[in-house]
Amino acid sequence: MSHHTYLESSSDAAACQLVSRPTADSSALHAVLSLLALFASLPGFLSLVGCTAAPADSQPSVTIVATATRAEPRVTLPDSIAGALADMAKQSRRTGDATVRVVFSATGDITINDLTPLRPNGQVQHAAADADRQIAASVRELANTVADVRADRPGLDLLGLLDRASQLPGELHVLSSGISTVAPVDLRIIDWNTNVQSVIDSVARQGHLPNLAGRHVTFHGLGVAAGSQPGLPPFARQLVEQLWVGICQRAGAASCTVAHDMPSAAAPVATMPVPVVPVPDAVTEEGCPVWASLTDVLRFAPDSALLSADADDALRPIVQAATRCSVQSIDVTGHIADTGDGDDHNDLAGRRARAVADRLLALGLRRDQIGSVTGKGASEPVVPNIVDGVFVETAAQQNRRVELTFFHRGGR
Repeated sequence: MSHHTYLESSSDAAACQLVSRPTADSSALHAVLSLLALFASLPGFLSLVGCTAAPADSQPSVTIVATATRAEPRVTLPDSIAGALADMAKQSRRTGDATVRVVFSATGDITINDLTPLRPNGQVQHAAADADRQIAASVRELANTVADVRADRPGLDLLGLLDRASQLPGELHVLSSGISTVAPVDLRIIDWNTNVQSVIDSVARQGHLPNLAGRHVTFHGLGVAAGSQPGLPPFARQLVEQLWVGICQRAGAASCTVAHDMPSAAAPVATMPVPVVPVPDAVTEEGCPVWASLTDVLRFAPDSALLSADADDALRPIVQAATRCSVQSIDVTGHIADTGDGDDHNDLAGRRARAVADRLLALGLRRDQIGSVTGKGASEPVVPNIVDGVFVETAAQQNRRVELTFFHRGGR
């Protein structure tokens, strides 16, 4: 008995495979089956017999989307992305295994970089030290490329860029403030009190959702403004995050994540005009608070959650307003200055938030009016307090703070 190769079709997988089965020895049959095996390697032949070729392993890749307008900080490659790209390049086994595409225009060129380390003969570099050096240099080159991109048309149109990026392979990393000025997501027209879900429903009804089915999407810098656009208060930044994560989810993405990287302190380099989105007021027309930052009045010392002696002078009016304005709940969020070591200092931000919440309760706020009490660490600075590697105390004082977000019955 000898073994010969047959073409076997699987109806459930719609694919063909070559299998070896024992047969009676026959030179003629052997020749026929050998020829069949040769034809089976051709895609056209497989389609004729009702089968499809097994898909080749897809190459890993990443697509970076950058709105890069004059209303945002100059684009920088976050450390979280740089590290992930370096890891991807280290796993390369062939050219193209670490492809990165940069999209910054809805219609213009797409920049393509392959971070795969190569030897002079074009083969993949497997010597670890040499590969690491090449990868580090390639990531730096990519970071320089990203820093130089700039919008090529007026306005900020993140939805349009997402649509174009959806036609490219790989994970999506979106570098954008998300403060869109182009319909159907024009934040100049969409009221800050509008229900986010209704905006997402409108985008879907108009057929403007990108196809993100199965994609993994990470947003960086949402709500962070610069240049011509005034900064947004915390609750408005939160709404921007909810809006784009909601659009991403409705578009079918496998995951939609917001990364709170340290914001870029670099001034924008783009020149195309971007309309200014009005910043929501900190109080309503009736004089009821919407949000408040207790930076100046609490004056936290470094590495301390102790309230200043005159803290009650600032907190007592908040308790009074909560009663007068029918406040449903108040979210209390603590922050710390960046110390450069990534340490949260035993949740110092959370302890500051808890200190304020406890004092509000002591001053008469109802317990059911306290919403979430959380710490954000140093992830959302008012201003960067480490500049060119130097710790700036005056900036750090602005970042040691507690912020309050008020929710009113019947809306914000």
